Amino acid sequence: MGSILGAYLVRSGLTVYGVELNDVRAEQVNREGLLIQGFAELQDRPEHCFSSLAELSEIEDLSVVFICTKTWALPDVMAVFSDLEWPENMRVVAAMNGIGPEDLVGEFFPKDRVCRGVINFAGNQDSDGGTKMNWFHPPNLLGPASERAPELMNEVAEMLTATGLTTLSVSHFEMKKAAFFKTVLNSALNALCAAHGLTMARAMHLKHTRRTARVLLREGLTVAGLVGYNYGEDALDRCMEYLEGGGDHHPSMWFDLKERRPTEIEYINGKIVKIGRMFHGVDVANNHFFTSAIVTQEIKNGTRDDDDIPEYLIHS
Repeated sequence: MGSILGAYLVRSGLTVYGVELNDVRAEQVNREGLLIQGFAELQDRPEHCFSSLAELSEIEDLSVVFICTKTWALPDVMAVFSDLEWPENMRVVAAMNGIGPEDLVGEFFPKDRVCRGVINFAGNQDSDGGTKMNWFHPPNLLGPASERAPELMNEVAEMLTATGLTTLSVSHFEMKKAAFFKTVLNSALNALCAAHGLTMARAMHLKHTRRTARVLLREGLTVAGLVGYNYGEDALDRCMEYLEGGGDHHPSMWFDLKERRPTEIEYINGKIVKIGRMFHGVDVANNHFFTSAIVTQEIKNGTRDDDDIPEYLIHS
């Protein structure tokens, strides 16, 4: 996501800096630029790709920082981020999956300068260091992490739209509502495909996994309704129609397991289970099952300790 976003920003003529903790990848970006293929064909070089946040913080005129990490990495990233000095009017955009990453960023950085991007494009890195952009379903949405200073976010949305990544500025409530909806969509196929080793198109083709995806969606939409987000009577059918366009490729969670990396399961299916358990008699059994399955795979891969089991999986 960061590579795609960076390439669009550079192409539009903006001064862009990157941060990549992998030294080999950082050197490649500085040497060859950001290579994007698939939905878009771009190859653009940022001003510089640093290997630490500390180096980035020395740039005096930064206006926006986009955080495009995996959601599970946010606590470590923000612990470093909060120890550094940043320009007074700089904004921070949390551009990742799941429910609530903007709130976590707001614990480390002034929340009235934080916003959340609900990003509607996707891609994955290939073995050569390039990035395949799989699709873009505009618009992206951008909303403030608090109800204060929404005009700061309007400027960022306009900037992204000018790059070709059409983005709408929305209210705090609409951002939260849209982020929950996207999480429900992610909950239907990410864990299912990762657990079974299926592409999204294959999962939607097989009758039994298609039905499971529908049940996962129903559970997520039920929980959304309980916290105040109503997407209309046809929401389930619209979700299924959206998933039909998922494409014949694996979701990011499958790649995470394959490469023995942590996954975002606790911010997607796990979050639906955790919130659902706050209400009496709510059925989140399928989300519980796939959360448990992915957590178990993380333990097998060595990315999670045996005793690091979410409470909502143990106590129901």
